[in-house]
Amino acid sequence: MRTIRLLCALVLACTACSTPETESSPCTQGFRCTTLHVPLDRQRPDGPSLDLSVIAADNVDAPRGVLLLLTGGPGQPGVPLLRNLRRNVHPDVLREYRLVMFDQRGTGSNGINCPALQETVGGSDFLTPPATAVDECAQRIGPGLGYYGTPDTVEDIEQLRQSLKVDRLTLDGTSYGSFTAAQYGLKYPDHVQALVLDSVVPHKGFDPLGVDLMAASGEILEATCRQDVACTTDPVEDLAWLVQNGVSGTDLMETLSVASLNSVNPSLKGIPAILHAARNGDDAGLKQLFYKTTSKGLTYDTLSAGLHMATLCSDLRFPWSGKPDRKAALDDAIRRLDPKQLYPYDVATARSQLMIQGCLRWPAARVSTYPPEQELLPRTLILHGSNDLFCPLDWARWEEAHARDAKLVVVPGSGHSVQRDPRGQEEVREFLLH
Repeated sequence: MRTIRLLCALVLACTACSTPETESSPCTQGFRCTTLHVPLDRQRPDGPSLDLSVIAADNVDAPRGVLLLLTGGPGQPGVPLLRNLRRNVHPDVLREYRLVMFDQRGTGSNGINCPALQETVGGSDFLTPPATAVDECAQRIGPGLGYYGTPDTVEDIEQLRQSLKVDRLTLDGTSYGSFTAAQYGLKYPDHVQALVLDSVVPHKGFDPLGVDLMAASGEILEATCRQDVACTTDPVEDLAWLVQNGVSGTDLMETLSVASLNSVNPSLKGIPAILHAARNGDDAGLKQLFYKTTSKGLTYDTLSAGLHMATLCSDLRFPWSGKPDRKAALDDAIRRLDPKQLYPYDVATARSQLMIQGCLRWPAARVSTYPPEQELLPRTLILHGSNDLFCPLDWARWEEAHARDAKLVVVPGSGHSVQRDPRGQEEVREFLLH
């Protein structure tokens, strides 16, 4: 779920983030650090535990309460990204709210480190993971690998709220963070003041085969080409040709999605020309694009590939769920796919992506369970960029339709992580202060 995701990790000078939960220490100007001690399994409070780093602004008497920023992935930490993400919050909001972030379970310097998986897929949602890397990661995590689902993080947030001694939180989540925020809002609506859901992953979940995402890619490429007078080619047809003629569909999904980040190239400028040149034999631009937009190389404390896998494999519902022969169930689901719905990608792309091939091998473990209530009750702002290639616009529309008091704002020309766009920041300021 994305995520999310490829944000620059700026490590704070916060080496003291290991004090007991009842104490705190200064760790950067205007902020204090604590550690939240949580049980791995909440049914076994005396069993194994995790230490989650927390950073909170000093303005404990902020008039509008706590604003909890939730990062994406799943796999991004919170504390090391504070300095970077704080820039995405309007100064007026920072004055009125107490800003808090934390390292969700399995993330950060104390998080899950699977070196082989980290090296080969980094923070990707799409790249095909090597089987040996998946197996090695599951073995490293061990018997607790089923306790890194989103419902576990929701309970950690509730414990964090109690430790902050506040009655209600305002939650602001981007990409996978939007899913986490919404799940908290479903489980604990009385403890939510408001929600900001940026680049939405719908709280119902999504199809891990990626059918809706693949179809949306073509629509976005067509729209961006129409808005660029220099674009005289058909990028959707060119992309389909490349997929059909040996270029990895998962590599293309990864590259184009990362390009659509607001920190990279949300206008997708130059992408149609690169695709057309590659179709005509000049793939130098495409190779350079692959190199510049890969999620490979991210370290585990920046975005943990192991946590990413553990959460997705717990959270999502797969074709083989509850069936003894996983491969046969996947084969049956693949046969039922309509290639027209995947265009400009193909069936092989659906089968090969990380969520399918990774979770196909992942050991059977505890499956995430969600609140029966599916209407989001808190006051909610939904932000979406028109050029987001990680999360289809239909996801945001679904979220709006399943929230009692929601406003959807689609920012033209913006990409994934809308609060990096000044227009997105202004929408949040208006929502949170008025």
